[in-house]
Amino acid sequence: MLDMATKVDAMTEPRTPKMAAKDVNVFYGDNHAVKGISLDLYRDEVTALIGPSGCGKSTFLRCLNRMNDTVASCRVEGKITLDGDDVYDPQIDVVQLRARVGMVFQKPNPFPKSIYDNIAYGPRIHGLARERADLDEIVAVSLEKAGLWAEVKDRLDSPGTALSGGQQQRLCIARAIAVNPEVILMDEPCSALDPIATAKVEALIDELKGRYAIIIVTHSMQQAARISQKTAFFHMGDLVEHGDTTQIFTAPKQERTRDYITGRFG
Repeated sequence: MLDMATKVDAMTEPRTPKMAAKDVNVFYGDNHAVKGISLDLYRDEVTALIGPSGCGKSTFLRCLNRMNDTVASCRVEGKITLDGDDVYDPQIDVVQLRARVGMVFQKPNPFPKSIYDNIAYGPRIHGLARERADLDEIVAVSLEKAGLWAEVKDRLDSPGTALSGGQQQRLCIARAIAVNPEVILMDEPCSALDPIATAKVEALIDELKGRYAIIIVTHSMQQAARISQKTAFFHMGDLVEHGDTTQIFTAPKQERTRDYITGRFG
């Protein structure tokens, strides 16, 4: 049996972040969009990135799986690690990185394929299923995790684009988790959805947080307060404050955070 000292040591032992950003700067040409961001991101947590439009939160999010590589004028400095490995190391396979760090975008973007093939696409190209039965199981489990299986199990051959907006977004989440990611990035995943669909996606995020590190950009402070355990407030490219969501919303330490939370700007 563990003695009390050992128990206390186990409780106070620092956690290892799933991803970590250290002094990250992002430039679009001469525009310094993200300024010296350091932030640890943990498994089993939802971290919300909040702040006014143009403050750098989506730009930072896209650094985590190198989506900014697709922008010719973009330059990223600093270090971002996944399980301690530098994601910008030249030896890193970006395709594999984006399988481990999946992304769900602001607007649902199902492939112009069947519901089944939307989910099966990633496992096929990553060689995760040897037999059709294995692929069938991945599709079913992914749709179940995304809370969509009961709604679509009888029409898997129907186009994914024929689903409602909220269903399409959950399909995109199912597509992301089908390749066994470790981190899920979400860039305002509910901004194009109605309140009922938003509630379903938020409930899904709450269920998924036990399996993944989830980082979500949101303009809705109410949404951040509902679904996240940690909140980071960005303003004009700076990370102004980061901490427990309850603390950020009830007792912010920085004046800029307090002004944003209380609606004085934003």
